[in-house]
Amino acid sequence: MASDAAESSDAAEPDAFVPFESARARTEHAAATVTRVCFGGRAGLTVFVASLAFLLLTWRVGTFFNDVEVFPRVLGRMAEGHLSLGTTSEVTELKPGLYHADGQVYGRNYGQVALALPVFWLLDALDPLVDLRWLVVVGWSGLLAATGYLVGEQTGFRRRGLAVGAVASVAALAANAEYYKPFLFDLEVIALQLSTMLIAAFTGVFVYRLLARLHGDRIGLLAGAATVLATPVGFWGIVPKRHALSAMLVVLAVYAFARSRETPQPWRRQTGFRALAYASAGFLAWVHGPEGFTLFFAVAVVDLPTAPRNDPRTLAVVAGVFALSLVPFLITNALVSGNPLMPLRFLDEFKTNDITAPPDPAPAPDPAPGGGTDGGATPAPDGGGGSGGDGSAGGSGSGGSGGGGSSSSWIPSLPTEWFAVGAHVASVTPLLNRGLEMYTDGLRALVNQPDRVVDVFFRWGTKEYNPRNVFFDGATNLSMLESAPIVAGLAALPVASSVRGLRDRANRLRDGTARLRGIVDPNPVDLLVIVFSLLLTALYIYRLPNRVQVTVRYLHPLYPLLVYGVARQPRVRRVLTGHTRPALLAYEATVLLGTPVALWSLLRFDATKGAFVQTYGLVALGVAAVLAVALLVGSRDERADPLAAVAFGVAAGLVTMYLLMAAFAIMHFGPSALPFFETASGEYRYLTLTS
Repeated sequence: MASDAAESSDAAEPDAFVPFESARARTEHAAATVTRVCFGGRAGLTVFVASLAFLLLTWRVGTFFNDVEVFPRVLGRMAEGHLSLGTTSEVTELKPGLYHADGQVYGRNYGQVALALPVFWLLDALDPLVDLRWLVVVGWSGLLAATGYLVGEQTGFRRRGLAVGAVASVAALAANAEYYKPFLFDLEVIALQLSTMLIAAFTGVFVYRLLARLHGDRIGLLAGAATVLATPVGFWGIVPKRHALSAMLVVLAVYAFARSRETPQPWRRQTGFRALAYASAGFLAWVHGPEGFTLFFAVAVVDLPTAPRNDPRTLAVVAGVFALSLVPFLITNALVSGNPLMPLRFLDEFKTNDITAPPDPAPAPDPAPGGGTDGGATPAPDGGGGSGGDGSAGGSGSGGSGGGGSSSSWIPSLPTEWFAVGAHVASVTPLLNRGLEMYTDGLRALVNQPDRVVDVFFRWGTKEYNPRNVFFDGATNLSMLESAPIVAGLAALPVASSVRGLRDRANRLRDGTARLRGIVDPNPVDLLVIVFSLLLTALYIYRLPNRVQVTVRYLHPLYPLLVYGVARQPRVRRVLTGHTRPALLAYEATVLLGTPVALWSLLRFDATKGAFVQTYGLVALGVAAVLAVALLVGSRDERADPLAAVAFGVAAGLVTMYLLMAAFAIMHFGPSALPFFETASGEYRYLTLTS
């Protein structure tokens, strides 16, 4: 029989199709490798594709906020090889987020805009060849088919998923073709929004990868999908502000930090992931300096005491990678202000074009202690920049003559003050001191100002902190719990048992039967999440609630971390793994039935946008309360688990419904990217105005 098998094998060798089969195998292997490296496997690819399909559905082409209108101009200038938007006499349209130095006007968020450059170049190359909106329509139809197939694959119903996806894809293509009209927007706006959508989709992927390694694919899939569909990550995923990128970089840092703590693994891999956590903070500094410093500080505080090794070789590699990640930040600052340590947000804000000459190049006097607070040195936490004040950090061009700032090209002559490191550090020391004060004052506010905490985290209400609301009427801001009611899953935290355990370990320490490291030795990944969350909240709590927050956008990076925190609870995992089907059915019913009911209610009761948003907020709080109670009862009686699973599904479905309503009926800052969606939305808006 062995000889027969050999003969059969030999007979198959001359087959003419073997080379093609070999090429196909290599292609499949390459595709599998890319999927594993980029998405962590087929499950991560499912999260990415489904998230992108949802974001394209809710995509409205536009800038939403008036300060975002600066970013397309910055992108266009960067594509031409310039940082400056022009001289102060050339820039005539004034927008928030503009700064000036040495007679030149600059934007901000250069790190965010730089990531959109490849997308812009690709669109610029395709634009003469094909109608871009057709690409969006065909691409979305393809995503629907892929989502159906991948979801079916993950649930064990591949053929059924493929059939559903194919039908949805063909129907979507036909409907959009019927109402098709070409795009009328600039390529810069489209590039910024597409890059933001990709970033938001990868946020869900990193949450999946983080939790899948800890608790398996099912929990990772549910958490990754919930990050985009059940939190404001799906809202800000179409708005080209920094929030989506900040959240993604924070989650990337946590994921890399978690990978660096896995054992056993080779030194090179462990050190590489550890360095990636710091590099994420370095790149975030290029996007938003205070948030980048906050992430770096949190990573360093947790990493150094808990690292498996801190030998000189390891620390040199980590420090070197972190230094490289800061290079774009330092170079941009040096070219603009002449001081590599001075972020653009701390320059004078450009509020008038009646600035005809560069400022005096003479060094400014040292500021008085704390002068940055009143002089405009400390930017608004949304990056509104210095208030145009006269503080040292605000308008001196800080730290040197700014000779490099007068050039608008990528490679001007660098100022000699570049090498005066001591002077540059001294010029930003007041800012660092003020930053540390903000952390300490913010932590105290969390304890001493419960009203502020309630407004931000639990119930924002109808407070009109900014009457010029972009939603045309007041009361359209939501608290964090209203924005993501699944966060109520944190009620499953075993607080009482943790306190008892800590008390017992403290007694052992006092008796000399345990060491300090054994007393305070939590999971370092959890500790990193907690430390960063506290620091970011402390950074912004004094500025909240205010302005147009919508979903407490200053604290947006916390949402994926809160999803992580919920999924880390054993009781939550027991509920979701044991009752996955009821949770998914509750989610589907809430979206499919709740959205039409919400649309009808908005027409029937002639409600304002603010009234609708606040009604949604109250319903979300009610569902969050049911979820919290069910989880608390479930700690003693597992018969409450099905109710908790249903509450999870309804809580997630409410947010998805809100995101669909926001895109379809509440926000009209630009046309929908999908023609059928735009036509239906326009008809509905007409009914709301005439009924």
